[in-house]
Amino acid sequence: METTINLLDEQIKQRLSGIHDYEPIHINHVLSEVLDAYHMPQIAKLACLTIDTAMRHLENVEIDHTSKKSILVGDLLSAHFYTLLAQLNEPTYQRKISRAVIEINELKSAIHTNRLPESSMGEAIIKIENSFPLITIQHFSEIKDIKQLNCQLLTYLETHHPPYLKNYSKAQVRQFLEQES
Repeated sequence: METTINLLDEQIKQRLSGIHDYEPIHINHVLSEVLDAYHMPQIAKLACLTIDTAMRHLENVEIDHTSKKSILVGDLLSAHFYTLLAQLNEPTYQRKISRAVIEINELKSAIHTNRLPESSMGEAIIKIENSFPLITIQHFSEIKDIKQLNCQLLTYLETHHPPYLKNYSKAQVRQFLEQES
């Protein structure tokens, strides 16, 4: 069986076949591996990985001041996510994941504008990084150990420092997360 990351990579190549010279698209390999460990519809895994990829890509566009093509790529990824959601035809899941998009954007904005107290940072980071997979897995499968799953998903932060945390060092982020453990 093909991995979710490989399937998404192929779908992205198909969607972007007419667009050239855009910044690289980074897909969260940790998230893909976690999703592939669960028995659930492949399209649900793809939807989860796609919205994560789209939001990370668009966040990087804002920070890196990259090309208009990159904005287009992020928008195409978002559109692909909503296409996958429509194909999945799970209204309850659609509502939950759409609410999570809003909530994650609000949390990132609060962090970016220093409106979130440091005492709430760990919880906010966990919510931002893990909401999409938690919602997806809880809807289509069963989480055996949520604490272990959170830790596993957060390992992506060890190698990728997200732009919404640009005002904080990796050591500070680790400290925020340790306060939640």
